[in-house]
This record gives sequence, structure tokens and C-alpha cells, in this order.
Amino acid sequence: MTARSTGSSLLLLIAGMVIWGSAFLILYAGLSVGCELGWQDVALGPISLLRAILIGLWLFHLALIAGLLRWTYRHKQAAESDAETAEVDTFFVGNVLVATIVAAVATVINYAPILGLSLCL
Repeated sequence: MTARSTGSSLLLLIAGMVIWGSAFLILYAGLSVGCELGWQDVALGPISLLRAILIGLWLFHLALIAGLLRWTYRHKQAAESDAETAEVDTFFVGNVLVATIVAAVATVINYAPILGLSLCL
């Protein structure tokens, strides 16, 4: 990430929270549709169809954030090892990594209740 790619770097800074927001929107929509269609009453092994769908959507978003974390961490390592990289670039890449970690933690904490709480009232 160089100074020339400032626009794309700024997008990377919010990418994790964009994925978190996508998870919020899709999980909420899936819950609403599933409750309306009665998916909570359809058994799929030990859990309901609705819970299986929500867990799958949640894991998909966690995988996206994990991929972003891995990519960001590799870029941070490359920026630190490159002697020609400006200090500002290394600092910015570090901030992108921290923002992505925050998004990962928020995604785990915010959506973990789908594992055990009742889904439809």
C-alpha cells in the first residue's frame, strides 16, 4: 500500500466493518424471512433449518473477515520488511490491521447469540 493508492487504502480501513454491516443486514433479513416461513420448526438434525442457515451465513462472514485479516497481516509484514517503505505506510497498514481485528471481534460477539438464543418469538 503506497501513497499513490490512498483511495483503495482508505477502503481497506473500513472493509472489515463493511463485512460486519453486511453480516448484520443478511442475518437480520434471514431471521425475518425464516421466522415468517416457519423454518424454525423444520428440524435439520439436532438444530432447526433456520439456525443452520444463520450459522452458515455467520461463518461465511467470519471467513471473509479471516481472509481480510490474513491479507492485511501479510501486507503489514511486507511493509515492515521493506526498507524503502515510508513510515507512514507502515503506520497506516497497522491501523488497517487493527480495524480489521476490531471488526472480527465485533462479528463474533454481536452474532454469537444465534448459537443458543431462541430465534423466533
